[in-house]
Amino acid sequence: MTYLPTDLTVTVRSTHPHALHLAVAGDLDYESARQFTHDTNQALDAHRQEHGPVLQDLHLDFSRLTGIDSSALSALLLLHRRTHPAGTTLHLEQQPTYMMRILELTGIADHLTRDARTLSAPGGELDEQTETASAP
Repeated sequence: MTYLPTDLTVTVRSTHPHALHLAVAGDLDYESARQFTHDTNQALDAHRQEHGPVLQDLHLDFSRLTGIDSSALSALLLLHRRTHPAGTTLHLEQQPTYMMRILELTGIADHLTRDARTLSAPGGELDEQTETASAP
């Protein structure tokens, strides 16, 4: 059986000042990880230019993902490195079983989707500003 790679596409499905929804289709692997990073960064830059720095949630729909390898993990970690410090939480939606499994096996599933609005201080406790902002 011959494996034929599928081109990767990242498409903006909807945008709102506080939420951006992207659909990822095809193989997210060594050949396409750089394109994924470029396309997601481009969508984030366009969103910031249109709405300012108010993005809270980045939703990635993986329902049309056809393959994944370890390079995808690096690309997702790079995306997290950009979004999380900016206060944007990643939401990995409609993940195929094989994607969920690789994220769980590597232990990064929870790391990638941690709520960015509850950033911890270096000591592991919420910083005073975040604690005040989330108080009722």
